[in-house]
Amino acid sequence: MSEQVERQHAQFTIYATEAAIPRYQRAWVWGVAALAILLCGVAVGCLLGGTAPGLRYGMQPKEFSLAVDAAALTRQQAVNKHLRARIVQLEQALDGDACGPEALEALTQGRRSP
Repeated sequence: MSEQVERQHAQFTIYATEAAIPRYQRAWVWGVAALAILLCGVAVGCLLGGTAPGLRYGMQPKEFSLAVDAAALTRQQAVNKHLRARIVQLEQALDGDACGPEALEALTQGRRSP
């Protein structure tokens, strides 16, 4: 037996250092760990695969994507319109006296009071 073997039991051997472990045993451990991770990923994919709304009831992924894109575009256009109006309001307030009460109110209009 090798000097690096610390103790030997009936079913397993305890090695004092990692380098003393035979290479094929280390390869098996890494292989089993990689296989376990792969199987967990497949299981999660199967469990979560049917959670996308619309995909289970006959709606094609492209149609679902277009519906989401149209709704997002409508919301973004509304936000952009509001922001443009706010920018115009701030520019008008700052054209005059930037320290005046009108400018101060325009600048603090969007803030929440504590």
